[in-house]
Amino acid sequence: MTQLIRFTQHFGGLMLDHIWLPLFIWTIVAIPIVTVLYQQDRIPPVYQYHARVALLLALPVGIIGSYLTSVLNGLSQSAEALTTKFIVLQNPIAVTSATSQPTINNVSADPMFWIGLSGILIAAGSIYLLFRMLYGIFNLQKLEQQLTFLPISAIGFVNKNDEQPLIAFSDKIRIPFTYGWFKTRIVIPSDLQDDSEALAMAVQHELMHIKHRDFLLNGILISVKALFWIHPLTHYLYNSSQEYREITCDGEVLANNRFSKKRYAELLFKLAEREHQTALAMSMAVNPSSLKKRIQIMSDQSTFTDKFRTSFILTMISASLIVLTMACTDMADNGITNSEVHQAQAQMRQDDTASQSDQRVFYVNGQKVTSKDEIQKLSRIKTKYIKSIHVSKVKEKHVIRMTLWNKNKAYSDLNDQPGTPLEAPDYFVSVKKMPELKGGLKGLQQKINYPEKAQKAGIEGRVIIRFIVNKQGEVENPQVIRGIGDGCDKEALRVIKQAKFKPGRQNGKAVRVQYAIPITYRLPAKKGTEK
Repeated sequence: MTQLIRFTQHFGGLMLDHIWLPLFIWTIVAIPIVTVLYQQDRIPPVYQYHARVALLLALPVGIIGSYLTSVLNGLSQSAEALTTKFIVLQNPIAVTSATSQPTINNVSADPMFWIGLSGILIAAGSIYLLFRMLYGIFNLQKLEQQLTFLPISAIGFVNKNDEQPLIAFSDKIRIPFTYGWFKTRIVIPSDLQDDSEALAMAVQHELMHIKHRDFLLNGILISVKALFWIHPLTHYLYNSSQEYREITCDGEVLANNRFSKKRYAELLFKLAEREHQTALAMSMAVNPSSLKKRIQIMSDQSTFTDKFRTSFILTMISASLIVLTMACTDMADNGITNSEVHQAQAQMRQDDTASQSDQRVFYVNGQKVTSKDEIQKLSRIKTKYIKSIHVSKVKEKHVIRMTLWNKNKAYSDLNDQPGTPLEAPDYFVSVKKMPELKGGLKGLQQKINYPEKAQKAGIEGRVIIRFIVNKQGEVENPQVIRGIGDGCDKEALRVIKQAKFKPGRQNGKAVRVQYAIPITYRLPAKKGTEK
């Protein structure tokens, strides 16, 4: 039971960091786009279709990109951790494999447990829907064994594309549909054989699906909808994309004026009354409720190949921008921030007026800087040349260490106006009354679990988490500054996010303070090795 609780808590942390945050960003971006698409009927159907497809595909790709970004940023922190000084608690939290077992009270008060539990239920629903998709594929293969397929040229149709699909007629099928990733197959109701024009229109419509590779794309979209079934926007985007997919094919079928729009509409009415048998295959009649919209759009405009290609390119570019937005959301949390640069450079400009007891010492690339002229230059260096800035306090003196990518170029390419005030820092590194951890170290220690993976691998060491304690005593922007991996870093982050403090105070007022806590993971000594 204990292991299950720990797994649920860990899973909750993963869901929060790698699923819910990117999903929230995607929702914020998608809602206005969907609103515009819904309200603007003049947007061509092909743009409507590709925009919806792009939004759906951007969701899983953006989440994967966000995870990879966090992994890459984590790899870049090891060098920084070697030289960074922090304001930390005097007694680090020690975690051993004998850490107290989670109690019912601790679990019920842990939001990560409930997030993890909800994530497990959502994952179970996704697995069920994916199995239904596999069952649909099985049924298609089962149907295929009962049919006799012929090359489409055998019934007098010529596909202009290189691929020559197979076609079959069946009394059991009520609506024409297409399926198959590699060797595509078209299945037509037997009753359409008696009407040559209706047969030609149905086959031509299915050939458009084959041309656009709609079966493969539809399978991917169904998978996305299954994975994110809890989000109502994914259902809307999928269902509406199906409608516009069919409308796009309608336009391409009627674009060459070979078929009568009236006869084509009559065929759609006829098929709309029939039962839809499979969601996985491409069917000519998707949703009877959309029939009026299809006929109205079909009467007003047509879709051409050049517009289709333009729409595809534009929407893929837009989707890429959405993916980048999701992937780069938290990049600033792991690198140098503008507030850190502004704070350090503001202190450089104030050095002349600093009291004897509050002097500042500056180091650039490991060398101490004493020249006032050089210090003023440091206050004007552009952010792009700054690799890192570390501020610490030693014996009442602020020590500012700056590492530059290219010192000579940085000194020659300074900000033009040294007198321009920079944004004041929004947190303090040291205050008269530092924040106090509510419940003490012991209370925080009880919430930390030593990951089994790390225990089995013999991983020990210290994890340092840096964060901001805001005016309400809450933890903001926790970061792993020094880590040991194998789940220890993530477990430390999970617990620190829940910590509550009495806020730090300066001149009697609550202020934001940068803080750090070290957490030491230590395995018990083996028998015969104790001193």
